[in-house]
Amino acid sequence: MVEFISAAVLSGVIYDICKTQARVTGSAIKKRLKAWIVDDVTAEKIADEVNRLGVNQDQSEAAIERQISHSEKLTQLLKEVKPSNSTTINQYHSGSGDNVGRDKVGKDV
Repeated sequence: MVEFISAAVLSGVIYDICKTQARVTGSAIKKRLKAWIVDDVTAEKIADEVNRLGVNQDQSEAAIERQISHSEKLTQLLKEVKPSNSTTINQYHSGSGDNVGRDKVGKDV
């Protein structure tokens, strides 16, 4: 079963955005939800709804979560946001040779 992003997760993101900027934007939401797949249109819709609700830097994270939970539109939008299934592997290498971790198949010289 696919998990959806929760109001608690989004409220933490919105709270962090409100601490650093005056208005919640789609690009700020996408930037902070790296572990979730959010397209530009959905991110902008979420930002518009959050701003329409009047969320601001004077509210606590719990108050923001309550507002998000009570918004039918945001609840529906959150169902469109899926967790990212991509895995990133970073390999660092220095010195001579290659960066193959196990058996290497190569051309015999």
